[in-house]
Amino acid sequence: MTTRRVLGAVLVFVAAGLAVAASFLAAYAVQVELQGRTLRFEATSWLVERDDFRGALLLGPIEYGEGAVGAALVMALSAVLAFRMPAARVGSLLGAGLLAGVAWSAVTSVQGIVKKVADLGAPVPFDVEQGEGITLLVVAAGVAVVSAVLHQELPKRVVEPEGDGAVIHQVEADDSETPPYGFPVIVEPVEPKEQKSD
Repeated sequence: MTTRRVLGAVLVFVAAGLAVAASFLAAYAVQVELQGRTLRFEATSWLVERDDFRGALLLGPIEYGEGAVGAALVMALSAVLAFRMPAARVGSLLGAGLLAGVAWSAVTSVQGIVKKVADLGAPVPFDVEQGEGITLLVVAAGVAVVSAVLHQELPKRVVEPEGDGAVIHQVEADDSETPPYGFPVIVEPVEPKEQKSD
């Protein structure tokens, strides 16, 4: 196994761990200063952690946790199974693609919440901030894509020699089959025939 593939497998596990961790961090927060008080709404991908508005904003969690954990499982399983079945490395590509889609969806959802809060037309300005959960999810997706590419067995590039010179191909096999420099061949010089003169 090449160093590049081992590094790819390690990074697959790192990306999977980051994706799972991102699902438990704050996805977004909405905050407003009202009469000297700070009201805040904060949610992860699984649940609402804080709601000082008592449901008045009609907001909830951005549900990307199941997708992130599912992608992480696919990537981790493919990295483990690839040691026995090389074809399983394709799973890291599938998991990375799924995680990238989940991250895109989560970022789009936060942008939708920003628009929804802006459309409320409240007399006081609401601040909507993207949480560290979404940021970590985007980082995990980036690491997943890089690791999935490193994890694959890409064909080696063959460099064609320049010119018409001799090309030597070395076949990797047991040394007992053929000596490294071939078999010695004895060539006897042939004397030129003398031409008969008339």
